[in-house]
Amino acid sequence: MSSSFLSLASSSFGLNVDIASGGVFGLFNQGDLFNTNYVINATMQSQFNVKDSRWLGDLIFNVRPAGSTAAGTTMVSGLSGDVRKVTKGPGNSINVDYTGNAADANGFKGFNVKQIWNADDKDVLVWSNTVQNTGSQALEFMDVGFPLLFNGYWAADQTTIYEKGVGRHSHTALDGSYIYYQRPNGEGPYLLMTPGNGTSLEYKNKARYGEGPFAEVDPKWEGVVEYYANSKNVQPARVNQAVSYLPATSSVIPAGGNKTFSFQFRWPKDYQGLRDALYASGGFDTVSLPGMTIPTDSKATLSLRANGGIQSVVGETGKNIQIVSQGSKNGYNIYQVTLPTIGPNKVTVTYAGGRKKSVLQYSAIRPVEQLISQRASFVVNNHQAKTTRGYNGAYLQYDMSAKKQIAWDGYTGGGWKQWMAGGSDDLGHGPATFLSEKQTIKPVQAEIASVDYYITNFLFKYLQNKQVNGARSYEVYRWFDGQDGVPSDTGTWRVYNYVHIANTYFNMYRTAKNFPGLTYAYAPGDYLTFCYETLNAMFSKVQLPTPIGPDPAVQFGLMGEMTYPDILAALNSEGRGAQATRLDGFLRNKFNYFSAEKYPFASEASIDTTGFESVYTLAKMYGDQGLKDKVQKASAACRGLQPLWYFYGGDNRHMGESWWNLGYETQLGAWQQQEYLLDSTTAMGSDRPDMTRQTYGAYLAGWNNINSGQINGDSATFGAASWQFASEGGAQANYDWIPLRNGWWAWSGEVDLGLWGGLRSASASVVSDPIVGNYAYNADLTESADSYSVIPKDGVRQRLVLMNLGNLDIRIGNVVYNSAVVKKDATSISMVLAPVSDKAASTTITVARLPAGNYNVSLGGAVVGQMRSDGQSAKISVKGVTSGTPTLLITKV
Repeated sequence: MSSSFLSLASSSFGLNVDIASGGVFGLFNQGDLFNTNYVINATMQSQFNVKDSRWLGDLIFNVRPAGSTAAGTTMVSGLSGDVRKVTKGPGNSINVDYTGNAADANGFKGFNVKQIWNADDKDVLVWSNTVQNTGSQALEFMDVGFPLLFNGYWAADQTTIYEKGVGRHSHTALDGSYIYYQRPNGEGPYLLMTPGNGTSLEYKNKARYGEGPFAEVDPKWEGVVEYYANSKNVQPARVNQAVSYLPATSSVIPAGGNKTFSFQFRWPKDYQGLRDALYASGGFDTVSLPGMTIPTDSKATLSLRANGGIQSVVGETGKNIQIVSQGSKNGYNIYQVTLPTIGPNKVTVTYAGGRKKSVLQYSAIRPVEQLISQRASFVVNNHQAKTTRGYNGAYLQYDMSAKKQIAWDGYTGGGWKQWMAGGSDDLGHGPATFLSEKQTIKPVQAEIASVDYYITNFLFKYLQNKQVNGARSYEVYRWFDGQDGVPSDTGTWRVYNYVHIANTYFNMYRTAKNFPGLTYAYAPGDYLTFCYETLNAMFSKVQLPTPIGPDPAVQFGLMGEMTYPDILAALNSEGRGAQATRLDGFLRNKFNYFSAEKYPFASEASIDTTGFESVYTLAKMYGDQGLKDKVQKASAACRGLQPLWYFYGGDNRHMGESWWNLGYETQLGAWQQQEYLLDSTTAMGSDRPDMTRQTYGAYLAGWNNINSGQINGDSATFGAASWQFASEGGAQANYDWIPLRNGWWAWSGEVDLGLWGGLRSASASVVSDPIVGNYAYNADLTESADSYSVIPKDGVRQRLVLMNLGNLDIRIGNVVYNSAVVKKDATSISMVLAPVSDKAASTTITVARLPAGNYNVSLGGAVVGQMRSDGQSAKISVKGVTSGTPTLLITKV
């Protein structure tokens, strides 16, 4: 490795170029408190210090004579060291010149390259690459690629991950392409990379497992990524490894001619700064509400701005996309977009006086309420094992490619069989958690019976059947491992299982209590006992240390822990104060551990987002605003804002953007972010609008995973769900025994855990967006002089949020509402209610942040009571709605 560099510095940028390799070994923000190096160098990862290098600054070409049909020759800068010269250029610049023909067969030949790094503008770093054809005939550059070896090789400790590493958010979309890098802690500034005039990006490639020294290393390294301005050779060559979303092109450079490919780097301080920098760089700024995933019973509001204006917005041919101009507002052109065709839908934007084009990628889904019901029914009918084996009653994965359960008996897949087919972990308990949560909203007797069957047969007769002194201990065996009765592995340390199981019990308690006329295997109090005892076992009975940590119940944020406040409230309301006190003691201990850690987000993986929900919940419970802020910044940084349906709001963690897309944290994170935004009307300042957009975009994005034909066109699989989307595509998933269908993993995996988070997050939310003004997420909004009228389309219809009225938050239980009218001074709330069951006993209305005062409450015109608000919370229970659609009216006295 060379230790000799040339450096340039401006008030914003610091850059080090290695003289020996020509690679960028240091890229810094001069005012950075964390002193983060945004790129990887040979000291940080010595395995990358090879002759055929992929440093930032390296170039990849595939070249042939123009007009030839022969295969081109791949030529790379790393193998052109004999013709490379690194020198200080004029002004504040560094030149990396490739002159003459390299000796290596894959070195540069027939052309020269002049690469310049220039920081004359203190706020902009320019990277230009001019290719000069030195021969006597035209050359076709089939590939022009740029490896981006940025610092995303995740370390072992959380502080280094969150302060020294950077995550990538990319938008490959022709002239409007951009890439930005953020530290996972979300602290600005961010590094934005945009193409210069005459340069566009059309393709992304990546080194997958086993593909040389830069290959993916799960769970800490995504593999080096390469972005291409031209990809005529690499796209078809990599068809089984990296999908193409845009057509492949090439560049022809005539004899003696040249072509320049350039990029600009900037340091936006926040999300609004990012948008402004896109505009300033000659790109264009996109805001789409409610996101990039649009239910067919809704429309998108698309806002665009660009230097030189917007010339046209055109939908993909054959998709029947309707785009209607709505004029302009606050510097943006506004369009209404209707997407009637399920699945991906592209929209092409022409801008900058017609000189530039970019592509947005939407996804259309069925109405959310339809998806929820369809998924619940599918779980009951297709996921549950009915067998004489020990996994009887378990919810197994479903393979929508083979259209069958992934059962232990007859399993032919790969990987860890106990995980894949053992009926446990997130894969097995997620469906029970989702299905039981759905019963609290809209109970169905067959679905209740299915959950009870799982409890009675799989949990009580197998997974939680450990006996201590003749009594059930409520410890949880890891999974079914092939041995009936008692598993051969009797370890009970897998704490992730406990919370899912406890939440299933808690959901059944809530359902049985609120809908007593339905049939259950156990009494409401029994379900609550099962819930408490499971959590008690997790915190006090697991043998320590465990294979995943000294005390993971305390040290790890576990998915599903958002329910702790509700469980504590239920224990207290049922007269179980001692149990509530004991559980609260465990939780305070866990909070104390989190609050003492700088970044309390550790898990089994390297960088992970699974702990955000838990850390936020405990920080809120015990009053740590600083920790809440830390969670929110990290959560926002670990999900995207690009106008691509598979990135917008989507979870982006250890494997980067390539293949862990729309995982379960997409919607679990939406819950955490919405709760954070509701805790304060001003938190996050200028970042708040984009965090709001991202939150509700994430909520909708997670429903993409339920098949309505976009994954498998066979109607028998409608309601099946995919574990995750792999944006890199290819012929197979990274778990190579799982088929890919249209980029989706065909197995269900952990998907239902995310869908459970979706149910918990569901709301119709009215906000004041700085671009379009008052807007309703997951609802149709009509505004009059003194009120807002809302028709909910969130799929649950039990929560209405008005962030533009001081975060007014209205929740109803055991019924749904079809419409609502709220006065702008919040003195009157009217909701047309509808029953979900003829067995409902009562309806509870809770209103947070209702202006202080007394309120009369009537139902169907009859006064049913009065409630008082202290300005923070008000609550009343009224007789259940069992028929008709009566109007609930809350009026300030």
